[in-house]
Amino acid sequence: MKKATAIILVLSLIILTSCSNIEIVELNERLIIEAIGIDYENGTYKVTIEGLDSFSAGTDSNSISAPSLTKCYLFEGETIGMAMNSISVITGQIPLFSQARILILGFWAATEKLSEILDFFRREYTTRTDILFAVAENTASEVVSADFGKNISAGNILQAAVLSSKHTGRNTNTPLYRFLNSVMGETDSSYCPVIGIKDNAYKNGKEVDLIGTAVFGKDESTIVISPEQTLGLMLISGEIKNGDITVKTEKGTATIEMIDSKTRIKTDFTEETAYFTLKLRVRCDIPEFQSEHFRGLSKSDTELIAKASAEKLSAILTDTLNKVFYENNYDAFGIGRRINLKNHGFYMSVINNNIPLRDVVKFNIETQAEIRRIGKIILAEE
Repeated sequence: MKKATAIILVLSLIILTSCSNIEIVELNERLIIEAIGIDYENGTYKVTIEGLDSFSAGTDSNSISAPSLTKCYLFEGETIGMAMNSISVITGQIPLFSQARILILGFWAATEKLSEILDFFRREYTTRTDILFAVAENTASEVVSADFGKNISAGNILQAAVLSSKHTGRNTNTPLYRFLNSVMGETDSSYCPVIGIKDNAYKNGKEVDLIGTAVFGKDESTIVISPEQTLGLMLISGEIKNGDITVKTEKGTATIEMIDSKTRIKTDFTEETAYFTLKLRVRCDIPEFQSEHFRGLSKSDTELIAKASAEKLSAILTDTLNKVFYENNYDAFGIGRRINLKNHGFYMSVINNNIPLRDVVKFNIETQAEIRRIGKIILAEE
């Protein structure tokens, strides 16, 4: 009994001694990061950060925004690490990157220094890999330091805008880890949203402008696809269930709201070609229908609109595949991975002979649209 008591006392002393060596950092000594922007200009990295300014600690000499709930700082260095290391010197606070909502690269930095920037954040252990990743239309500094209103966090606004993709399908929602995995994949092309800033038409200040999606090739080239082509990308990849399109028929113009979508891809092979059959099925509502006369919609009207909706979606998917895959040879759809899983021998033959995937892949697209509701009128069982 005495021996057991002695052991417990010794262990308690060891634990207490080790705890006494832990450095305690007070909250007002932390700079809680909301957003990070990376630019590259004239051989210098420019890092813009937005941090919570609740305690108004540190100096204001490097501040590039007006006093508010948050404050933006600009740091420069030959490397990202050197720029980051100067944060504590300038602000007098220890940066807490684990709370950052979004990482944005300036367009020039993304096209010229993508590998170097990704290498830093792949190794940097204080930032989360599930942080949202995006590219700015121009500079990242312009986006991160934008004035969205008094006591409004730019990081919060930008995060909400990017996450709206699950409702609209007009932009992608790309965490950093997914972008990194695509970059390191053998054939995959990575992509992320492109964010711009424009004047708010109703009040002084700025608002987010979602330009489209940047797709990066293995040869470090980049293209930007439109919001509508982004919808096609998301539908082909099966990353979205919702979205909306406008359909014109001889009876009028309908707004189509996709309530649910399902994408299935079947792969067949011949000796020289991989055939992909892409089947898209969507369930839709019609929240608005514009015509010359105010009237209800008949069964024949809804059938006509459903057919037009399927045709419009087929056109969007075809346009997206042509732009991304066939014109630029970017595999943003995981085509190479699908071929590798289904027919490894065929895949290795393509890779070993340096054959572009677009030369050996053919697509057949089938779409079906079902109208569920016309406003408050239920047509299909829910």
